[in-house]
Formats: sequence, structure tokens, C-alpha cells
Amino acid sequence: MNKSEAIRIISNCADTYKKFLDGKQVVFVYRDENNLSSFTEVKFRSYHFLHFTGVTLRKGLTANDFYRYALNKRLSERDFSFKNNHTTELKLKVLSTIMHIDTRARMIGSYIGSHLELYTEKVTGTTTACLGLIEKGGCYIPNSVLSEDIRSIVPKPPGKIFAIFKKPIGSTLYTQLTYKSQNINITNKCLPKTLVALIEPSLLEDADKETDQ
Repeated sequence: MNKSEAIRIISNCADTYKKFLDGKQVVFVYRDENNLSSFTEVKFRSYHFLHFTGVTLRKGLTANDFYRYALNKRLSERDFSFKNNHTTELKLKVLSTIMHIDTRARMIGSYIGSHLELYTEKVTGTTTACLGLIEKGGCYIPNSVLSEDIRSIVPKPPGKIFAIFKKPIGSTLYTQLTYKSQNINITNKCLPKTLVALIEPSLLEDADKETDQ
């Protein structure tokens, strides 16, 4: 991969990030290894976009500058460099998938991978691409992208995501259901008790429906 191709990928993904993730808080709801309902909340801000790409910035350029240049199609080859360990190319190849993590994530778990140079606490994703997360201030934030099968880097069995909700950061309630498993009704009963109060009630299916089915 050359820098010209990297700029094309980064610029296109910046547009997607702006549309779907920037300024949003996403909650992944899943069944843990004990088959209990659990959840993980993640905040996505503009300056996090740099971590998704794996590039090293030239001196004097900030994460927000990089994101703004990518959005405005002003990113140049002199603005960044690839890392010597080739992780930049691997990240960029799956970046378009990660930009839709709010609809495509299917599994989640604590990170137990073997990458010594990588520090991340939790990962969510698919069999081809994962997003690394670290906890900060009572919520998780993204800090890396991995071109990996999530099943090989989390304890078995991985948490199976059955619902994903989204809201603007700072809003009281989650107002958008971006994914739900086909074989489940999203009701008060199936969600963690501490999460129910944070979900817009209209997004929950009537409990009576669940009984009828």
C-alpha cells in the first residue's frame, strides 16, 4: 500500500466516521460467558479518529488537524508516515468495516492477544476486524484497530452481542437502535437492569409481545 492509496482510504473513512460515529456514544449489549446480559459503553470523539488509522503524524500536526484535513480532502503524503511494524497497512485494510462498528459488531471480550506493542483492554468486532477499547472516566474509548478474528484474541466463549444502541454524547437516553439479533425481542427483561433506564422507551418491544411469541 502506498501513501496515495492510504490517503484515499483515510479520507473516505473520515467522512463515514463524521456521519455515524463522531460525537456519538454507543452501547454494545451482549451475553457474557455466564450467559448473563451485560453491556459496554463507548464514546467516539473527533480526536479518536487518528487511532483508527495507525499512522504517525509529522511534528506539529495534532489529531484534530489530521481529522480535519482528511474531511476537507487536504491530507498530504508529508503529513504522516507508516509505522515500521506494518500495522498501519493492516489497519487501513479493515478501516471501512470498523467505521460501521455501531451496526456490524457481533462479539466482544477482554483482550488477551499476543501483540506485545499493543495495549488495549477490550475488543469488539467480527471475524475479520476488531476495535480496541480502553476505559477512561467510567466509559470506554477507542484506541486501536486490529485486523484479527476476534475469537482468537478474547477468552472463549466471546460475548455475543444481541443489541447495539446509539445516542449523541451528553444525551440522557439512547435514542437509536442500530442492531438487534434476529432471534430476540428487545424488552426490559432481556436488558441489564442498570441499562433499561438509559434507553428511550419507544425502542423497547412490548413485554406482552414477548409472551405471545
